[in-house]
Amino acid sequence: MDPFTYLIPSLLNQEKVQKKLPAIRHYQLALDSGEKQKGLLLDTFDAKLRQSNQLLFQAGTMLSLYELKTGQMFEQTASEDWAFPADLEPGPVSSRLLQVSRLRAFLPVAGVTFSLGHGSLLDDEGKTRVRLVHLFISCRQRSVGIGCTQYLRGYDQAHEDLRLALEETGAVFCRDVGVVFDVLGIKQEIYTAKPKVALNPDAPVKQSARKIIRSFLRIARRNEKGLVADYDTEFLHDYRVSLRKVRSVLSLFKGVFSPEQTDQLKKNFASLMQKTNALRDLDVYLLNRSQYFDLVPADTHEGLEILFRYFEGERQKEQKQVSRVLKSKEYQNEIDRLKKMFADGSSLPSGPRGEEKSFEFACGLVKKRYDKVCKIARAIDDQSEDSVVHRLRIQCKKLRYLLEFFAPLFPEDESKSLIIALKQLQDNLGNFNDYSVQQRFLRQVLNNTIPDFNGREIKVAESIGALTTMLHRLQWKERRQVMKNFARFDSPEVHTIVTKLFNIEGSENENNCLL
Repeated sequence: MDPFTYLIPSLLNQEKVQKKLPAIRHYQLALDSGEKQKGLLLDTFDAKLRQSNQLLFQAGTMLSLYELKTGQMFEQTASEDWAFPADLEPGPVSSRLLQVSRLRAFLPVAGVTFSLGHGSLLDDEGKTRVRLVHLFISCRQRSVGIGCTQYLRGYDQAHEDLRLALEETGAVFCRDVGVVFDVLGIKQEIYTAKPKVALNPDAPVKQSARKIIRSFLRIARRNEKGLVADYDTEFLHDYRVSLRKVRSVLSLFKGVFSPEQTDQLKKNFASLMQKTNALRDLDVYLLNRSQYFDLVPADTHEGLEILFRYFEGERQKEQKQVSRVLKSKEYQNEIDRLKKMFADGSSLPSGPRGEEKSFEFACGLVKKRYDKVCKIARAIDDQSEDSVVHRLRIQCKKLRYLLEFFAPLFPEDESKSLIIALKQLQDNLGNFNDYSVQQRFLRQVLNNTIPDFNGREIKVAESIGALTTMLHRLQWKERRQVMKNFARFDSPEVHTIVTKLFNIEGSENENNCLL
């Protein structure tokens, strides 16, 4: 029998519940209200805990994680300034938070008072028939009770009796933390870095392009505050990806806006992104720190420690610089100007294809990019230059962006299947590129900054040499995997989906993937 998880907009009134229990069974409800604690309700910026229907409280140095589905409360101590699961000692809360998010910081959502009570439904002999957990939360002038009955095998009737008694005193079934937030008046806008933009298939493609760009500009702007405050590295990542997607719309939707304005806008957005390039590079290396240490022999770890202390110092400098830029009037005026430009559209004259219907434009554009991916991939062999593999990666990224941009125009299941089929190949190519970029960066460090290591240059050089060698091996491993992953993508099932989605009747081009 499933537990009864409930919400009640007040304290659980023991006397009222007792009166609603069948007198003939001589039940006795024993309930303690628990000690009230003042603390903070925490969640990630993208509301991972809320979406997993869990509540995380911090009161002083105590963390309490409540699972709405099971009524279980897990606790462990923590420093008051912790932010990530990795900051915590191993324990019941940290292990569960690691499953929720490793990269996002857990930030205050609201100040609350809470208490956890336990109860039992006893029979006339004092034996426990049902257990009960009840969490009371108050925020400002509002309060709510949530709880969960814990069924004991063989006592179905007692469990049903308690459920009915709770319902008669106002309890309603609830497994949605969002409902709890609503009752408490806690505002937490759900954030996603991949918004679904409703598109009209018959609307001019210029209108659809503006909607897509406006959506990603909003995402970029929502990340500015967290980027400046440096809560976690995902704020910068999402900020950059959003601006990159804006640039991709401008590049891929050829002829939608005037060529002159398209070129200028691409430069404007490239300039915004360029200011964060160095910070993102350093973030990537610092996030991969443990992997790097695992790759190289232990006798090179001392040099890596020196190198990573250098990276940490450089990152602090870059973070301060990026914060100054984003807080400056020049930046704010520029991003506001661009936002306004795509909001009203009056200063965005159409290009020669701007008035085409969105659906027809999408079909042609995606099909063309799909053919490019297949043509490049089919020509790759063991003798191909790395530059060809890089070109394939770029074309796959463009295809992925187009599929995501235009997904609302096509049946969800088929569109999603195509994206999933592409993702494995794209992940493989992304790893290949990452290893290449990391080797190049390390060579730059070796050539440009070694004199700054105060007599420890040899140890740093040894560690960089060892790490570069291992990254090169990993890069070649990914390269060998490219054709295997492409074979999965270049399958009859994928061809069928492409034909169906984009109304393709066939082609005589020998390089066409559909042949």
